[in-house]
Amino acid sequence: MPINHITRTEINIGERPVPLIARVNRRAKRLILKVDPVAGEILVTAPTKRNLPEAIAFAHERAEWIASQLDEKLRARAFAEGMRIPYRGTPHTIIRDGGPRSPVRIDNEFLPTIRVGGDDAHLNRRLVDWMKREARKSLTERVGHYCAELGKKHRALRIRDTRSRWGSCSSDATLSFSWRLIMAPDDILSYVAAHECVHLEHMNHSPAFWRRVGALGVDARAAENWFNANGAALFSYGVQAV
Repeated sequence: MPINHITRTEINIGERPVPLIARVNRRAKRLILKVDPVAGEILVTAPTKRNLPEAIAFAHERAEWIASQLDEKLRARAFAEGMRIPYRGTPHTIIRDGGPRSPVRIDNEFLPTIRVGGDDAHLNRRLVDWMKREARKSLTERVGHYCAELGKKHRALRIRDTRSRWGSCSSDATLSFSWRLIMAPDDILSYVAAHECVHLEHMNHSPAFWRRVGALGVDARAAENWFNANGAALFSYGVQAV
């Protein structure tokens, strides 16, 4: 996407200023307004530099809509001691415990906790890295299971830090998944793994695709409902606010 010019400013939403990024993309056919609720930023795109003032004015006109998109529950939330976060669908409390070489570990002796060693400054990174490893282990197992059921092979399995998509399957049979799936219940993670594995057979969402997904024993409707209610909030966890 050829971005030719960027202007950074602010817009008042209610009583607080919110960063506004106005940019030029010569491929754009019209003014485009997007809101990133995690970063707490507004992005407006114009087709030419001459249209930038119009684009900024357009953002101001849509202030009420922007406010509805900037849900505080979706703002960036770096992992920190004392925070309660979902892990495999169950709320866990983060406890800082041990030195920098202490492994991250689950402790369910009294209440579900995740114990993370080292300094506060490194807690977010250490926990994100651990969750990525846990996600890779779980997804590797689930993908292996569903590929065996389908009689298909995938090329590679990648764990990504995506901000919108839970999974994808490329034309070269590479499967990619969001590490935040490890925060969802196991049946939701399994559904996403099954969904992407079926794309190895059907690179579409045809009736045949959905029949194949259902035959793998996962519940697409339940997963859709869960993501509609909980999915957006997961993208905010582990993000360092800027």
